[in-house]
Order: sequence, then C-alpha cells, then structure tokens
Amino acid sequence: MAKPFIIGTFNSGEFLHAGQKILNEGGTAIDAIVAATKQVEENPKDTSVGMGGIPNIFGVQEMDASIMCGKTLKAGAVGAIKGFRYPITVAEKVLEVAPHVLLVGAGAEFFGKAMGCELGDLSTDRSREVYQAFLDDALEELPDDEAFKPYIIEYVQKQNLRKWYDRLADDHHGTVNIMAMDSDGNMASAVSTSGTALKFPGRLGDSPIIGAGNYCDNRHGAAACTGRGELAIRASTARTLVGYMENGMTLEEAAAQCMRDIHNLKTPGGMNCIAIDREGNTISATTRGDRESYHWYMDVDSKEPEKRIGINVPE
Repeated sequence: MAKPFIIGTFNSGEFLHAGQKILNEGGTAIDAIVAATKQVEENPKDTSVGMGGIPNIFGVQEMDASIMCGKTLKAGAVGAIKGFRYPITVAEKVLEVAPHVLLVGAGAEFFGKAMGCELGDLSTDRSREVYQAFLDDALEELPDDEAFKPYIIEYVQKQNLRKWYDRLADDHHGTVNIMAMDSDGNMASAVSTSGTALKFPGRLGDSPIIGAGNYCDNRHGAAACTGRGELAIRASTARTLVGYMENGMTLEEAAAQCMRDIHNLKTPGGMNCIAIDREGNTISATTRGDRESYHWYMDVDSKEPEKRIGINVPE
C-alpha cells in the first residue's frame, strides 16, 4: 500500500501542507482534504474558489462544493450557497449527518446555519472590481432594479456574455480539486468552486454533482474535474474515469479516454482532471494542447509540494 499522501490542483501546492499535517498525525483522508480545501477557500487572491470568487451576473457570489468518502461511497454536496466562509464544511456536514447527498440554495444555507458552519462575506475589492467592469461594459447606464434583471437576461440570450467570458483571465475560471489516501488506505476527494465567473443565477456546474465533477471509490480510485462543468455533467467524467479503471484500464489510459470523451461532445470549452488509483499512482490530464497539465503531490515524508506533470490530450 502507498504511504499516505495528498494531491491537488491550484496555482501553488502550499495549501497541501494543512492536509499533510493531518495525515502525518494519523488522521483520516476526509479530514486532510477538508483542511487543505479550506486553505484555498480562504485565499482572497484566488478568484475562482471561496473568498474573492467572481459573482454571478446579478453580483451575488454563489458557491458549490462536494466531498466523497471512498470507503463508504457516502457523499455530501452543496450548490449555489451564499454567505459561508468554507463551503466545503457545509458539504462535509451533508455527508456526515444528512439523509441526502445534495442540497442547494436556501435549503443548503438553512442546513449550514443549523449545523453551525461559519458564516462570512466572501467579496473582496478585486471581485467587486471585476463585477463593476462587467457592468460598465454591459450597460451604458444602470437601469432601475425592476428593469435590470430583464435587461441582463436579454443580454445573455444575445450571447454577448460569451464575448465577456473570453476576455476573462484564466484565474477567473477554475476549481480546486483535492484527494488523499490515509494510513488505512482509505481515499477521499473534495471539490470547491465559485463556478464560472458571471454565471447565470442558480447555475450548477459539475463540482457539486457526484459522478460528474467528483467521484471516489477505495476499490478502484478517485477523480475530480475542473473546466467547463456542463461537459463533465454530460459525460459523467469523474465516475466514468473510475469506471474505466474498474474495467481494466490503467490510470493514464482512463484519464486520456475521458479527455477524448469530452472532445467527442463537439462542444466549445475545455476540461481538466486529476485522478488516483488504488495503488496510489496519481495523474492530471487536460483536453488543451496549449497549457501544461500538472498537479501537486505531498506524502507524509515530503518537505515541500512536488509538482507533477500530467498529460495533454488535444483534439
């Protein structure tokens, strides 16, 4: 069995230290991935996860998160929640105590408050600046409140919003994926995101959808995704990747095939994934040919995060 380890996707691997510390102390994979995810969620410099996430087209930050236990196949997920400092902790409470897998919107917020999950304002000067830039470009002048929503809906329907998406920097698109294996050989995986910048209110991507953006099974492995979530939902990417391994593919073969499955949808947008197998091998993959695929790795003996280069599977 592989030594306990944790991997994740983010600009820097420093967030993995929090999870590695827990694994070093004999803690569970679940506790390790929650600790690491919280480090990203509270980072105001990131604009795609937690604090500082770019809001939706009405200026409201809506967060999605999910977590899955590979030993029990239990999962918890929340979508379109507002006002929680650590969305992953609300998803964890769903896993631990709720008779459900997915809670969204007001119901998820009620549940999170009842569970005592920490509240907080996730907006930052940067996220407000990006939203104001969108408004300045979208509207010659801001109409009164009643006229505002129909105008924005019409704006989206005309697909002008897609041009604005294209102008967003890469760091305005993204998700954090984290997975770990503990000293008992149990796996767990977590995903957290603020979703596509300037998304339509109520939009859910793949991050809170178990089987699409997140899946974990001790018997075979785990996978998680980032990219255009609608594609991973349509292809059931995370569960399919694990299923490919269940049916005899190697980790690399499974990841590459899932990227080809995304290409076969013939729809604009890209996809990235990270995955592990039951032997503790790790990989990352992307449908893009113009950007390096990589993930960060730490085991219990690591001093610093190790950057591991993945595979590119362009069309």
